[in-house]
Amino acid sequence: MQRILIGIVEYALGFLALALFGAYALASGTPTPQRWIAAFKIASCVAIAELVVLAARRSPANRLIIGANLWLLIGGTAAFLEQWWVLQAYERFGEASLFVAILLVGLFTTLVSRAGFVAAEGERQRVLLASGAMLLAVIGALVVAVVYRGNIKLAAVFPVIGLSWLNRALRAVVSRVV
Repeated sequence: MQRILIGIVEYALGFLALALFGAYALASGTPTPQRWIAAFKIASCVAIAELVVLAARRSPANRLIIGANLWLLIGGTAAFLEQWWVLQAYERFGEASLFVAILLVGLFTTLVSRAGFVAAEGERQRVLLASGAMLLAVIGALVVAVVYRGNIKLAAVFPVIGLSWLNRALRAVVSRVV
């Protein structure tokens, strides 16, 4: 029962922090620097809650959510500590900075976690193949983010949704007993 409840909470939270960040930053049209800073501060607090819920799970945590939340935590920490150079780097890279964070989490978990980037229990070769496919997809999302920089839907929203669907499909394939 606890596993089901945690699963429901995780699904409900999912990318809540990232969605909150986007909604707050873009609520009044083109965001001002003050709105970006406030959005990072607010969303990073929600990201902490999401990471706590993910850490409480017995099954491997969704690496996409971890990557997005780490991106928010870094941005939020920079905003709270007034480390403007970090936020300037985020601004310079645009939406692509999110996918860099996800890619780093993906590389790390592929190398050190038995469940890999896809966070699936299964045969190691299948986990590595699925994780490799996810890494390539994140690189593709990174390219899309660079090409469509400034268009939040094309550069971030649609790629994140696509990665989420792909991750779910790959987890199912890896976990399937043959």
